[in-house]
Amino acid sequence: MTDLMQLGLRAAARAVSRRQVSPVELVEAALARVGATNPKLNALLSLSVDSALASARRVERTVMAKRVVGPLAGVPISVKDLILTRDAVTTLGSRIVPDGLPAAADAPVVARLRRAGAAIIGKANLHEVALGVTTVNEHFGPARNPWDPARIAGGSSGGSAVAVAVGMGLGSVGTDTRGSIRIPAACCGVVGFKPTYGAVSSDGVFPLAASLDHVGPITRSVEDAAVMFGVMAGGRARLAEVLRAVDRTPRRPRIGVSEFFLRDVDREVARAIEAALKEFERLGARLVAVDIPELEPALEASRVIVLAEAISYHDAMIRKNPKGYGPNVLSRLKGGYRVSGLELVQAEAVRLELISAYNSVFGEVDALVGAVLPVEAPRLSSTTLKLGRTRVSLAEGFCRYNAPQNLTGVPALALPCGITRSGLPIGLQLIGGWGRDPMVLGLGAAYQRVTAWHTAWPAPAAQLAR
Repeated sequence: MTDLMQLGLRAAARAVSRRQVSPVELVEAALARVGATNPKLNALLSLSVDSALASARRVERTVMAKRVVGPLAGVPISVKDLILTRDAVTTLGSRIVPDGLPAAADAPVVARLRRAGAAIIGKANLHEVALGVTTVNEHFGPARNPWDPARIAGGSSGGSAVAVAVGMGLGSVGTDTRGSIRIPAACCGVVGFKPTYGAVSSDGVFPLAASLDHVGPITRSVEDAAVMFGVMAGGRARLAEVLRAVDRTPRRPRIGVSEFFLRDVDREVARAIEAALKEFERLGARLVAVDIPELEPALEASRVIVLAEAISYHDAMIRKNPKGYGPNVLSRLKGGYRVSGLELVQAEAVRLELISAYNSVFGEVDALVGAVLPVEAPRLSSTTLKLGRTRVSLAEGFCRYNAPQNLTGVPALALPCGITRSGLPIGLQLIGGWGRDPMVLGLGAAYQRVTAWHTAWPAPAAQLAR
């Protein structure tokens, strides 16, 4: 019997449109996988069963009437639980609003997915209010890594990545402020795409730091991420442009290699990325060494901006209901009160210098390649990791290679490129210039046509799904 959750998003939508697969059966298969795996992995916090099945039936009627259906016809998709939906409350992964934000009009990104035929099956677990890199949620429990449930799933969009990794749907919508799509994608062996800033609307998405927040897709393949991004960014022309890019291999791309994005990675990560670079060379790419000293202060600058912007949103809620926050997240948020005006101005200056540096670099190369994370996913109890000879917090270690892309707003893609001896996935990051989302996705899709890392399924999850 064919496992419908292994079809892939684009292939499933095509099969629905050709009446080869029933959209109702597709949604039912996703819900069955939720029932089999979610009790152990805690990826989804709520389900919208009736609404999802109603969406699938509408698509089925359209197909049977031989009318044109959308590019996500019948595709089951989850949504990070800080994005407003009309059929479920939004918890923010928190208790600051005890019963959650009531169901309201869909956020524009959700409305676009529905118009394209998607069935929204539920809301995904997250690190509380998106402030964290582990999705060890202090209220709802941790999202667990499907490759090893004793490990973190990454965050803050951890539930979204777990759901996709085990087939609780064919895609999910996450958010990324300092790596919150790419980090869990790397931990869980799936694809996560942070588009150019503003390419996807953040209206109806509860903010963490508005000048750094991005909304993007998490899927099993780059091809599928491109379809979701095209729909989320809006317009048939945009979707067609992106799909043209992923369906052909870029001609002799120039790929920049910066020591910054490989510094202090462990040996297994380094070997996997070196192997990926060789694959790009075989695809005709020219590797170019680049030096970007402006990257050095980016991590601290992003921390300052996140804290300053986050406390501006949360100040009133902290004063009204401090016990609604988990102790760890509350402590981190209160750090925003200690950010000085001088620190914020200096951080914004770092941002401007890095934007200028990236503009220059992307005049010389088409993309940068590096690590997403320096190590494999740590255990759930971990709070620090070792980088070189220094022990740092998980947030510092996990955001180091990711935060610069939020500061500058450029597109960045995380995709699997290996598996460690412990059986955990390794993530590769592709970074492009402002607005070059199709180029980044095209490079990622070309890599996946000659590798098979993205086709691997986590063994523990496969056992749970039987």
